[in-house]
Amino acid sequence: MLFLILALLFSVLSKLSVRYTQTFTFKVKPIGVPESNVIISDTSNVMKITMTSFGFKQLKYHFIDPEIEIDFRDLNKTKTNYVWTKQNGFLGIARQFDANVSVENITPDTMLFRYDVNAVKMVPLALNSDITYTPGYDLVDEFQLTPDSIKVIGPKVLLDSIVEVKTEKLELEDINNNIQQDINLDLPDVTTKGVSFSEVKTLVTGNVERFTEGTISVPVNVVNVPSNIEINYYPKRIPVVFYTSLSNFKAISSSSFIVECDYNSLNQANTFLIPQIVQKPSQVKSAKLDVKRVEFILIR
Repeated sequence: MLFLILALLFSVLSKLSVRYTQTFTFKVKPIGVPESNVIISDTSNVMKITMTSFGFKQLKYHFIDPEIEIDFRDLNKTKTNYVWTKQNGFLGIARQFDANVSVENITPDTMLFRYDVNAVKMVPLALNSDITYTPGYDLVDEFQLTPDSIKVIGPKVLLDSIVEVKTEKLELEDINNNIQQDINLDLPDVTTKGVSFSEVKTLVTGNVERFTEGTISVPVNVVNVPSNIEINYYPKRIPVVFYTSLSNFKAISSSSFIVECDYNSLNQANTFLIPQIVQKPSQVKSAKLDVKRVEFILIR
């Protein structure tokens, strides 16, 4: 039995060491297709390649469905098709095999690849999050996404309905440190319809710091008072309660805010002015007035 097995093995190795000429069917794999075009899938896009090589080089083609690449950047193009010809493309096919593989023939002589025109669109990303912070901590600025938009390629009728792409939900609890985390995108289910996306995930970053609350006295301005009217109002200054990070706290001053009362908002039901914060510094996350009304009297 041992000698029989060795003889069989020697026979197989001998046959694999002999050069054979055989024809195999290769599925065409398009590469270098412009983003603005999509190749319409066609099961007839196969190529028969006759080659001469050692048997062990051809053995794998009996067990797998082989593929051959065609670079569409080298092809001629009509209004409806990319055109591959053996005359121009033979060398590009032969170069994909080892030096000891000799490509004898390729059929068919000409192959047509139908294509359609794609639309290309940049779509913004939107973070879907549910984040809680340790008491006394908060996010300093808005979250940054890198990238903040992605390229979507596909039929225009489908791209028109995609106005933004959300991330999968980012859920974090009791956060008191900076956030830096990759998160997958919740891509629309249109990939089977010829739509592709340039990215499948994005990097979420956010600065988290200790926050504190402060109060500052801000002057009140009354606007839109008619020229023939003069008023006196009280209080002249109003406390503003603001919420900001410790690192920005000292930079906040009364001039950082503008509080106004609009005289035009008066009506018969109102005998007082309503103050509003019309400007606050970007470092302040939130602000509110400690006084809700301003009394006034007509002087003339």
